Amino acid sequence: MSDWKIRRTARDANRQLDLGAHPSLNSIKSSLEAARGRPITIMELPTLRGDDLCGLCVAYSSHDVVVHAPPRSRLHQQQIIVHEFAHMILNHQITATSLHLVQLPGFNETPLQVLGRTSFDDDDEAAAEFLADLLMARIRPDLEGPTDDQPGFNKVFG
Repeated sequence: MSDWKIRRTARDANRQLDLGAHPSLNSIKSSLEAARGRPITIMELPTLRGDDLCGLCVAYSSHDVVVHAPPRSRLHQQQIIVHEFAHMILNHQITATSLHLVQLPGFNETPLQVLGRTSFDDDDEAAAEFLADLLMARIRPDLEGPTDDQPGFNKVFG
């Protein structure tokens, strides 16, 4: 997919989200829960080191879980979670996983699916990161918004 299509996909998804007058991480979560018809739990997993994998989505039969590594800051934590929400918004959970289906602490059942990636720079990752940038700009309007040609993912990972 071209960069133009990636940006357009993310912008279209962002425009379709009704997050109220004061968008927040909670309003995104609530919107996703309503759209998916299932609750979403957000949890930190200290065993994730965060140098390769910072976050992931895990789908169970009755709920979803967004797992994140210990963040460096509150802003870093929000970015990880919003990135995982972006994958859900863009329906990337239907793609094949590259991760083993393992049990998470506190969840007795085996996941149905774990959203994984095969590359840091594939189209799904680029679209999710650009959408995450757009969502962060809505949540935190005091932050600089994303540019057209360099989403936050590229700023961090080059």
